[in-house]
Amino acid sequence: MNSGNFSFGDIRRFTAIAVLAGIQMLGASVALAQTPVDIPNFISAQGLTNTNLGQSALAVQRTCGRLAQNQNLLDPSGTELFLRCNELVTTAGDRNFDNNPDAPVPGARTLTYSTDEELLAAFQQVNGEEVQASANLSQTASYDQFSTIGARLEALRGGSSASVTSVAANGGEFMYGSGGGAAADSAASPFGPWGWFVRGTYTSGERDPTEAAGFAGQENGFDYTQYGFTVGIDRRNGNEVWGFALGYNSYEVDMQNAAIPGIDTPVVEGGKIETDSVNGTFFYDLSSQNDVYFSLLAGYGTQSFDMARNFIYFSNNTDQANTGVVDQQRFMSAAPDGDSLSAALTLGRAFYRGSVVFDPYIGLTYDRVTIDRFAEVDSGNGATGPDGMQLAFDEQTIDSVRSRVGIQLSNNFNTSFGSIRPMFSAEWFHEFEDKPRVIRAKYALEDALAEEGVADFSTGFGDCVSCFDLVSEAPETDYFVVGLGIGATTQRGFQSFLMLEGLLGHSYLSAYALTVGLRGQF
Repeated sequence: MNSGNFSFGDIRRFTAIAVLAGIQMLGASVALAQTPVDIPNFISAQGLTNTNLGQSALAVQRTCGRLAQNQNLLDPSGTELFLRCNELVTTAGDRNFDNNPDAPVPGARTLTYSTDEELLAAFQQVNGEEVQASANLSQTASYDQFSTIGARLEALRGGSSASVTSVAANGGEFMYGSGGGAAADSAASPFGPWGWFVRGTYTSGERDPTEAAGFAGQENGFDYTQYGFTVGIDRRNGNEVWGFALGYNSYEVDMQNAAIPGIDTPVVEGGKIETDSVNGTFFYDLSSQNDVYFSLLAGYGTQSFDMARNFIYFSNNTDQANTGVVDQQRFMSAAPDGDSLSAALTLGRAFYRGSVVFDPYIGLTYDRVTIDRFAEVDSGNGATGPDGMQLAFDEQTIDSVRSRVGIQLSNNFNTSFGSIRPMFSAEWFHEFEDKPRVIRAKYALEDALAEEGVADFSTGFGDCVSCFDLVSEAPETDYFVVGLGIGATTQRGFQSFLMLEGLLGHSYLSAYALTVGLRGQF
């Protein structure tokens, strides 16, 4: 071939080059279409970028972009995750286009929502905020145990026996009863140095959501109940008391349903967290001749959780058979474990005026709770649908340092069978660890994708594609607990009590607690 003519082979070579260039340009356009702008633009327009919902939505966009580039490597679960995140990304583009005709035209795999609120509600299903309540639950068992022991020590010292050491987890997440003993042991007790005590508690309360719609809020609303039982034994030697208590507590949280009028997709649709805890506590108390006392408590506990949440959003796509954009109704479950270390100091003095006892005191309590790393199980969309939307959560460590200032007031009345003692108590709690908690979350499938060699995905919770942070509300800094009760003592030395307490001055929690107990000596 000379320089002025083209052969048939030359034409084929040029054609091949042109086709290759076209494929490269098409690939560039596909990559451009997958550039993570749909959800970020949508979330930014809503002013939600720095919220839990916004951060989890951005994780959807990042995850979908990586999956789109590696579709040939995905197993059924990975494909399921891609399909779900793809329809959320596409729907964000759909909403952007409706709100701004200059935005890119979305694809066919859209949920076809007519309002922004519908898509926000779908994103709320993805982020797993319900697990935040587990951190609150994990602290209450040790608090309840300390409350029981405080009541016992107060009775042994001869004080009012109201002994309100009720506290609320994380600055008031949960309040539960303290209880108290009844009339005090005397220094010349004829029943011997050993003592025993038992106590049962019931608590009920409600946490308001941060905001009614739940979109900009950090935590969901829930109702909760608690049942607890504690047994203990101690030995008194002059003004000193040594002892040990073992407690069991069961807690149940029911997530409050939340919806937006006019849309089908719920913001929160049910969900439950149950936990069983066992706690052991050693305690020591020293009283002086002038009725000043000092007590020290140290305990260790274990918790096991059963967690469940509903994952629901609906599709308005009229071509569901071809697009695969269908209603999502899944059930997510998990069963993590945790443990706790706790310690408390109390310093006070009892003042006696005849049968009336006035007992002011101050105290300091420290707790460290750890919840193990865990992953949810996704039921899939229907009986045979693949999983893919389950989340994994990193290990959590929650510290709490609380001071308390309290007063207890009681008056003894003698009767033919023994004595009765009405009681009043009030405490002010201050939380020093008042920063919001952070729970690190990700799609559980990312670890498997990384192990299978899918590009950019990684194991753990460091530099991971799908990771995002769930940030709690800041713990309540100051709150109050008040209580009314009555105790009774028989001539044989058996003591019983009943105490009702309520939480006051809390921004988003209401609660009350009922406590009953019995104690004796031998």
